Amino acid sequence: MTSGLQKQRTGTVVSEKMDKTITVQVEWSRRDALIGKSRRRSTKFMAHDEENSAHLGDVVRIEETRPLSRKKRWRLLDILSKGDVADFQPSELPTTLEEPETAEETGTD
Repeated sequence: MTSGLQKQRTGTVVSEKMDKTITVQVEWSRRDALIGKSRRRSTKFMAHDEENSAHLGDVVRIEETRPLSRKKRWRLLDILSKGDVADFQPSELPTTLEEPETAEETGTD
């Protein structure tokens, strides 16, 4: 289906809130022209996911395609590895912190 001329990128799914659309963050590095140090950069791409198969934290490969919407110019090729993301939101964590037990309270030395 691909002619080999399309660009392919590998990145991590950072959002799957839309129907049939995922947001993929691609990390890349470039050497700074003045200083000479390598700088890490990241770019977010909107990609078409027909079966809604990619989930948050997955490492995926996307491919350039014709414009599918205003921001969507990429499509999901395959899922390289499944991500391990917590099943709860930070807002669901308890708001009060408990004091850690000391050795005197537990009776151990």
